[in-house]
Amino acid sequence: MAGNNEDLDVKEYVLFHLQRNITSLFKRYIVTTEDLLREHRAMLKKVEKQTSKDFVENIDYFDEDKYIYLRKKILDSGNETLRDLERHMDMITIELNLEKIKNMKKEQRERLQGTLTKVMSHTKKLKKPPPKTTKVKKSPLKKTWLVKSP
Repeated sequence: MAGNNEDLDVKEYVLFHLQRNITSLFKRYIVTTEDLLREHRAMLKKVEKQTSKDFVENIDYFDEDKYIYLRKKILDSGNETLRDLERHMDMITIELNLEKIKNMKKEQRERLQGTLTKVMSHTKKLKKPPPKTTKVKKSPLKKTWLVKSP
């Protein structure tokens, strides 16, 4: 059983990585929203070439204010999720099963050793000496033809 310091270290590690992944997720949502805004503006320019500026202003639903609103909603959701996660993590204890970790590492080493053994044996097979050759005939251009000897 892990002691309190080890428990805190593991819990902090897990919490840190979960928070980092959640933060990364809502940052990607913001980037996607920015992409949508850019595409929306490009489409409005195309529409304006075919119609009028007044028409474009009337159909523009995704302006800077809308983007700021969506960005704020994404950040608020992400931050609320992070706060909830931290609150729930305070209610649990995380304990590592050191025996399972030890066994897992042993199995990984054994698999790696088996793979290395196979590679080495295959490499040895590839390093056979080349077959003996004998000169058969020289061409007028001084090239030597080689034929495998039996």
